[in-house]
This record gives sequence, C-alpha cells and structure tokens, in this order.
Amino acid sequence: MKFTVLIHSEDDSSAPSMVAQIERTGPLNAATFGLTLAESKSLLANVQKELVESQLQCFVRKQRICTHCNTRRTIKDYHTVCFKSLFGGVSSRVHRLNGCLCEGQDSSARTVKIDGLVNWVSPELEFIQSKLAATIPYARTADLLGVLLPVDTGNTPSTVRRRTLSVGKRLDTELHDAADAVQIESSKTDTDSVTEVGLDSGYVKDCRPSSEGSFEVVVGRIISENKDSRSLGFVRTIENNRAAGHRLKRRLSEQGQISAGVAVFTDGDPGLRCLLMSALPNATHILDWFHLTRRLTVLKRVLFGQEAINQFPTDYHDPLCKYLESLKWRLWHGYIGGAINRIRAILFTLRLPTIAGKRAAVRMRRLIKELLRYLKNNQDSLVNYGRRYRSGRRISTAFMESAVNQLIDKRMSKSQQMRWSPMGAHALLQVRAELVDGRLGIAFFRWYPSFTGEKQLCRVDI
Repeated sequence: MKFTVLIHSEDDSSAPSMVAQIERTGPLNAATFGLTLAESKSLLANVQKELVESQLQCFVRKQRICTHCNTRRTIKDYHTVCFKSLFGGVSSRVHRLNGCLCEGQDSSARTVKIDGLVNWVSPELEFIQSKLAATIPYARTADLLGVLLPVDTGNTPSTVRRRTLSVGKRLDTELHDAADAVQIESSKTDTDSVTEVGLDSGYVKDCRPSSEGSFEVVVGRIISENKDSRSLGFVRTIENNRAAGHRLKRRLSEQGQISAGVAVFTDGDPGLRCLLMSALPNATHILDWFHLTRRLTVLKRVLFGQEAINQFPTDYHDPLCKYLESLKWRLWHGYIGGAINRIRAILFTLRLPTIAGKRAAVRMRRLIKELLRYLKNNQDSLVNYGRRYRSGRRISTAFMESAVNQLIDKRMSKSQQMRWSPMGAHALLQVRAELVDGRLGIAFFRWYPSFTGEKQLCRVDI
C-alpha cells in the first residue's frame, strides 16, 4: 500500500508538487497502523516549504509593480534568508528591487520586506517558545518542541532563552512607554473596581560570581470585582521605587477604577508598604495576619518547649502562657494598646532575677523585643481582624503567597533549582506574569494583528 500526498495552488497553473510519500508493506501491526511521528514531521516540513516559497514568489511579483505608474521594477540583487517556524526552516531568496523611474533618479533600491516579520521568525514559533520557556527550563522547551514538531533551525536552548527574554523586554518596554496612562482617575466610567492589592517578595539564586548569593524579586496581585486578577513582578535591584510605582499604577489603571475601600496587604516590609501607599495614598493598609501570628507561634514554641518547661518554675511559666494567649486575643480584636501592655508584662516577667539568666528567657526576650518593634513600625496597619473575618473580608496575604508560588517558585526556585541573572529573571517575570493571567496571547495579537495562534492556547494551567 502506497500513498502520495500532493499540494497544488489554485492560483498557479503549475503542476502539483509531491510533499510526502507513505508506503506500508507487510502485515498490519501496531507500529505501522496510521501515520507515524517521523512521517508527520516530514509532511509538515514539506508543506511549509511549498507554502512559504509560493507565498514569497507571489508577494515579490506584486511588490515589483510600482503603485504610481504600474511599471515593473527591476531586480538589483538578492540574498538568502532562512524563515524559521514551528514546521522547520525554509531557505528562500529575498530580492532587492531598484527604484522606479517615476520616483526620480536618486531613488534607492529597497529590500522586499514582509509586514511585521522580524528576523524572519514566525510569531507563532516565538509565542510557543515563550509560553513553554515561562513554564519549564529552556533546554526542556527545545527538547519538547524538537520531539513533537519538525522545528529545527533556531530551537537551541540559547535561542529559546534569547527569544523569551526578548518578549519579556518588549512587554516591559511597552508598559513603561505607555503614554501617561498611569494617572488613575476617579472619574473612570468603568464599572469594574479594584478592591484588594497585595505585594510580597521572594529570593532567587544569583548566577554572577561576585554576587552575595541571591537577590530579591517582588511580585504583586491586583483583585477587582468583575475581572480576573492581575499579576506583576520585577527585580528590586532593576527597578527603583519610581519605576516600580509606575508599573503598579499602570496595572491598576488596566483593572478599573479604585474602590473607595480598597485594601492593600503586605507583610510589613517598609519598602513594599511605601510603594503601595505611593500608588494608593487613600487606601487602607493591612498587616498580614499570617506573618503577625507566625511570630507569636515562634514565641509559643519556645515557651512550651522542654527547655523553658525545665527552666521556668510554674509560678512564672503559667502567667507567661496566659499573657501570650491574651496578647494574641488582643491583636485579633484590634486592641493595640492592650497588646503592647501585654508585651511589656511578658518582658517584666522575663527580667525577674529568678529566670532572667536562663537560656529560654534570653531567647524569649529577644523574640518579644522584635515583635514589639514590628508592632510599633506597623501600628497604623493593625486592624480588627476578628471583625473583618466575621464579615467575610480578607485578613491575610494568602492570595499573595499563591502569586509568589506561581511567579517565582514553580519556575525559578523550589521546583527547578537554578541560578539567574537579575536582568534575565526580570524579563522572564514579565512573560510569566502575562502567562499566569492568560494575557500572553493577547500581547501577540496586539503586536501581530493577523496572528492566527489558537486562542485556547493563550491561557494554560500552571
């Protein structure tokens, strides 16, 4: 059994071209049943070659006709290029056409150019490589595409990395070059309103030999009423506070008008708090309950540890336990003054001569002093958490922890141990943020109006 696959252009009078020949001999078995991957690769590559050559020839014929006098331009010379796509590389001749006489004697020769095509790389190849590289390592992206598709030229890990970071830099430049759209006006007619904003940070390993080991990456998430959440990320050493504020304001303006009761969440980091409050000066800043109680949990572990039980007499240990439980209750209900008084009572007990020199007491004094300093620095961010919780409102940055996990950990840190340069991590963050939000395909549709990528591929579960 033998099959011959032909391709023929209805606009061309030439004979059909053979693109594949499939032959089956011998008894039918599982290995010869249907089309194989190698045959499909060869078929796709040959169809792509015929299609590209026919399209380019037709395009050059049209470009040779002068739009002013309909005179046919002459060919000055040509050079060979390789068009790189998901279905293989195709080498073609690109002509340079002389100027027409109606344009004057000084008209120069011009190379035939295809609108929107940069470096003769298919937008779909760039899109698929960027989407995969934002999820898995560059080398695995190249291997995966090489296994499934006839893509060969321009599919090395270094090329995948360069193209992905180029997409990230383009997204970053596009955001910063947006024309004064950072002004958030209260007169917006958009019915959507931003209700909650959060910022958090994580650390990734630095690949530079002279580095200190890691650098900080900041991620954020904006939640509005009727829209999907919006993510953002940047490397703190790359962007100063002004640029970071510009980025945040731009993302806020995309999500809609600012709600009157918008709440901003951080873990108490002064830099993140200043950034949020500069973009949203009238917002309510809330200290994350999880980060607050984590300090209390450490204190509780020390107090109920075997060392403290052995070193503290019962007359001292029981009051300390009551003070600690009372401290948490007052923080939960927003009684800041009472909470600080409980901290002072704990410090007074720990300074009593009977237990002041014990190792557990020294450790607890250090932890309780850090907690007191933490509360004083964020005193205006402490709210009645119990009331907010009972009314169904958010009290923690759990949504930010998921953002850190999605944007940083899954690609840069926990799941895939690797080292990064600050610029490389910053550019990849832009691609990954768009991918997590399901907007990477929208960016390609914006850059290439005739982009024919599948819309269902623009959003993936990562």
